[in-house]
Formats: sequence, structure tokens, C-alpha cells
Amino acid sequence: MMRPHRTLAALWLCTACALAAPALAEPSTLRIGVQFGVGYLPVYVAQADDLVNQHLIAKGLKPIEIMIQNVAGAPQITDGLLSGTMDIGCGGISAMIVAWDKTKAAGGQAMKGMVALSSMPYELFTVDETVRSLADLSDKNKIGLPAIKVSIPAIFLQMAAARLYGQANYQRLDPLTVSFAQPDGAIALLSGGGAVDSYVFAPPFSDQVRDKPKIHRVWSSSELAGSITSLSMWTTARFRQDDPVTYAAVIDAVRDAVAVIRRAPRHAAEIFIKAENSKLPVEFVTAVLGHADLEFGIAPQNSLLLAQFLAQTGVVKSSPADWKDYFFPDIHAEPGG
Repeated sequence: MMRPHRTLAALWLCTACALAAPALAEPSTLRIGVQFGVGYLPVYVAQADDLVNQHLIAKGLKPIEIMIQNVAGAPQITDGLLSGTMDIGCGGISAMIVAWDKTKAAGGQAMKGMVALSSMPYELFTVDETVRSLADLSDKNKIGLPAIKVSIPAIFLQMAAARLYGQANYQRLDPLTVSFAQPDGAIALLSGGGAVDSYVFAPPFSDQVRDKPKIHRVWSSSELAGSITSLSMWTTARFRQDDPVTYAAVIDAVRDAVAVIRRAPRHAAEIFIKAENSKLPVEFVTAVLGHADLEFGIAPQNSLLLAQFLAQTGVVKSSPADWKDYFFPDIHAEPGG
């Protein structure tokens, strides 16, 4: 039996340790990394309409600052999440799947998807009158992409090549592609072709060149499987575990933002223009949001098709059996794919 003075000493030691241990402070800032494009609109709306804080306040917590960090590409998102300078990242779902595959055994730094953001068509336009299908492309053509081989439109083009020429030849069109920013691609085609004569555009850039003289559409990614989620939001297991209330509030906020986009597209268009300092007219962006094939939602669509293609081509080592393998359980009840 422990003597009384030893019992008191033990109690004093426990109390002292408890007092010395720093209390976990609620975060004052949520840092979200995004790239550029209309597909990130749910994130912009969630920030502009203060939707995350609405859910935090409803749970009895204080509001926090939502800081959106625009980055050039997926590598910056991965670096930010691993270094702790970013809490959540948003980008191409292919980059998310690669991050999931590479960090599966990384414990708290293991990454998975939180929600999907959008699915949109990527369309190949050209000024070359002789090109009427993908089969007409030759080494005289130069196809612009945001990034060769690794960007979503680059992978979609590989998937199309695999269907056209066989799985072993999925890279057949890669030598024709060059990394070229979408705004520069639009300028090149509208001026008759320059550094590139073709480009795989996403909205709203596809709408800027559509129906313009001497420019015609050759192919759309919707030919692969209809809607395929292109952009998603992901984070680390540590962030989800350490701050579950904020994590859940973000999911709820994105869901709310999708509803806002659907019922108030002009309001959403105004938010997009301000967020990206765009010179596009609000009427134009509102019309873009009205396209039936531009969809926003938190459940992924046909993402497993993309993930398994990445496994078949060796981009990822693991071949997932279900989309739930690379998304955290919080949205598993959603009708995803």
C-alpha cells in the first residue's frame, strides 16, 4: 500500500504536469491551397460567404480566418501539406491519387481526399483545318496543356490514345504536347496559331474560343465516360485527427457552396471574378456556370476509372478497388464513383 506522503507526492506531480502541459489552442487560421480556374469555385464561395465559420459558430467555436493560397501546381500543394504550411490542398484529382499512393505508410502525413469539387469537360480545339479527329493529329501539330503528362487534361488525352491505339500506346500523343498556360493557349489560337496550333481547354477558356472563326473542336473528355471528377480537395490524416470540428465544417461548407452555385450562379460568378481578378464579364462567367457538363459536387464521379488507369500505366503502385480507398470515410455515404 502506498504511504500517505507518497500518495500526496504523486498527486502533486500529476497536477504539476497537467498545469505545465500547454493547452491545445483552437486554430485561428485555416490555410487552403488552390490553383486557378472555375473548377475551384466551391472553395471561393465558401470563403466569400463565410460558410466555414457559420458551421464553426453553430458548434460553439470562434470564427477563424480562411486564407486561400493560390499556387502554380500540385507539387506546391504536396510540399505545403507535408511541411505544415498548408492545411488543405485543392487540385487535380490525379495529383491527389498520386499523393495518396505515395504517403499510404506515412502515418499522420498520409493523404486522402476530403471531397470532390468539380467535373468538367476538357476539349481539344485546333486551328488546323486538316485535323477533324484525334487520329488526324501528326508530328506537325503542337498541343498545349497546362502541364505535359501529369495534368488532368494530359492524362485524359492519354486515356483517349489508349482507346484509339491500344493500351500499350497510351503515350502516342505525348510527343505532340507542350506545357503552355491556358490564357496563352487561348491567345495563340485566337491569333491563328503560334507556339501551339491546338489546345486542350477547360472552362471558361473553352468558351472563349468556341465558335470563333478558323477554330474548331476536335475532341472532348466527356467521350471517355461522361462526367469524370477533375478537381478535388485533400489533406493529411493528422489534420483530420487533430482538428475534426474544422475538418467537418469545411466539408459542410463546400456542400453549402455547391448549393449556392446552383441557385445563384450570378452571385457565384461575381465571387469567381473577384477571387481570380478576372477581366471576364460577369454575364460570360454566369453563362459558363450554366453549362450542363460543368458540374460541382462533393461526391467523386467516375474517379475510379482514372485511378485504375494511373495504376495500369505505373504512375501509382496501388490499384484501388473502390473510390473509398483514396477518400477519407466522412463522405463514403455519398453516391460516388
